[in-house]
Amino acid sequence: MRRNRKREPLRFGTVARSVVTCVCVAVIGLAYVWQKNQIYKLGDELKKREATLAATEKRNTMLAAQLAQLKSPSLLEWRCRQYNLGLVTPRETQMVRLYEPGVEWDTRLLPAVTQAQLQVQKQMRNQWTKAVAQR
Repeated sequence: MRRNRKREPLRFGTVARSVVTCVCVAVIGLAYVWQKNQIYKLGDELKKREATLAATEKRNTMLAAQLAQLKSPSLLEWRCRQYNLGLVTPRETQMVRLYEPGVEWDTRLLPAVTQAQLQVQKQMRNQWTKAVAQR
């Protein structure tokens, strides 16, 4: 005849397996909740940064328009007359135009620069060898 199971003691393996399973389920549940919380926080931060970006872009556009207005020749002339500065646009003979050199300038200048660098390196090498020889 079979013995009554109610009177049998609990086995350690069964209890340990049940506890480990419960702990794993709890850890997975906590990780899920933590991850959802992080997603929510990142969403809020993203909304704030997008709002800041939009405000900054709007301010940048406004400042660019203001700068363009302040640079306009008509406004500058009006301000000169308003403050009695006596400034006028210079004549063409009073202006000196500087042109940026192109590629042809680099090809002419590059060999001279490399020669100068080689001479400096050679002088430094000679000084170093003399200093080492004196020690």
